[in-house]
Amino acid sequence: TLSDTEVTKRVQAVIDEVKNRPEFVGLSVAVARGDRILVDRGAGIADLEWNAPADANTIFRIGSVTKQFTAAAIMKLAEQGKLGLDDPLAKYVPDIETAGHTVTIRQLLNQTSGIPNYTAQPGFAKAMQFDVSEQEVLKLVAGVRFDFDPGTSWRYSNTNYFLLGMIVEKVSGRRYVDFMEDEFFTPLGLTRTRYGDMRDIIPRRAQGYDYDPATRSVLNSVPISMNWPGGAGGLVSTAGDLIRWQIALTGGRAVSPASFAQMIGSTADTGDGVNRYGFGLMVNEANGQRKIWHNGGINGFNSILMWLPDEGLAVAVISNVIGLSSDVIGGRIVGELTSEKPLPPLRATPQPGGEAFLRALIAQEASGTIDFSTLTEPMAALVRAHPAQPMFRSWGEIGKVTFLEVGLNGLDSYRVDFSTGAAMIFNIFRAPDGKLAAMTFVPAAPPKAPSAAIRPKRRLYSLGLTPALRRNSW
Repeated sequence: TLSDTEVTKRVQAVIDEVKNRPEFVGLSVAVARGDRILVDRGAGIADLEWNAPADANTIFRIGSVTKQFTAAAIMKLAEQGKLGLDDPLAKYVPDIETAGHTVTIRQLLNQTSGIPNYTAQPGFAKAMQFDVSEQEVLKLVAGVRFDFDPGTSWRYSNTNYFLLGMIVEKVSGRRYVDFMEDEFFTPLGLTRTRYGDMRDIIPRRAQGYDYDPATRSVLNSVPISMNWPGGAGGLVSTAGDLIRWQIALTGGRAVSPASFAQMIGSTADTGDGVNRYGFGLMVNEANGQRKIWHNGGINGFNSILMWLPDEGLAVAVISNVIGLSSDVIGGRIVGELTSEKPLPPLRATPQPGGEAFLRALIAQEASGTIDFSTLTEPMAALVRAHPAQPMFRSWGEIGKVTFLEVGLNGLDSYRVDFSTGAAMIFNIFRAPDGKLAAMTFVPAAPPKAPSAAIRPKRRLYSLGLTPALRRNSW
């Protein structure tokens, strides 16, 4: 019932709400109602070193939002009779090691193949800055035990979509970038969408950044060769183009209506009790509201594209700093446009009892005796599914605990100093019943240390976040 003017006003209010946060750099935001784009704008800075402003034409990496484009490419080839969704992977990529398992294209699409995630392998962090071949990417998972037998469970794996990108090339006889340009970008008028090759000159390309909550400072993101993401996360775009894509995809212009119905209908249970995974798309229903969506995270950038069919609403947000959550911003935009009353302001003070809770949690992990009653069901399931040796024990006794800030994603940020001199930044979020729902931790930067000297050693560990953010993934 909101007027177009009121929609624009409320979206701008959300943008203004986050612009003064220390982790804010730049945004691309677009909103459509039905087939009409009502908001398409940029905010903040695209490149801090040149102080270049971000606008509606600024191009950002979109990470795993790429996956729905790759899935649509597979569906296009299926429509043309060039492949079948139940064809075996070995028919198109015969050199892939599957340890005797038969993996189908359908299982790659809905993440039920069991093939390990190459971005979660030990060698990825050191190798990601270097140009590699497709075979070198796949070497990271060669010989690694499958997560499960194909078709028996679900786990998010970028390897699935990297392989799908290879299949697109094999079947079409064209490079992935050329196929996407010919079949989608040009005919659909997506003039700001393309593959994000670092060697190409891409006008109005934004730079990506990291945020360090301990120093409340923004740093250049760690470089990555764009040979790595492929069909799993290699595209760049604008929020406006993502909305144009969504309108074309759901309107039968990118693929046929029957193909799109398969993309959102042939789903797998992700095990979190809320989401099901289709072909490059998450499908869920919460509070009587259906949502078709996918987010993305890649060095220096994070993104989300969501469609609420019952509301006739589509929202796209892209951020060029990994610490400013597009998921949260997109959620607040949806909240503002579907709620009668304005949303309450973002929380600025820590959840009560946070320090004591964190101290107890660290002590439990260090002793190897996790009290699962203090975790939400999804968090407990996640911890049980990924058992690890206690890693906090080597840091010594817990010393000073300092509250830093409330992140945009609602996680309370604490610096924890240990008796060995180690210092970590913990980010925690507790559900209304007080149980732990999400946690990340990362080494704190030494005071006044040059960023180049510390960043190769810094690694984010996270639990309870969305699939694209809780692993070293797109």
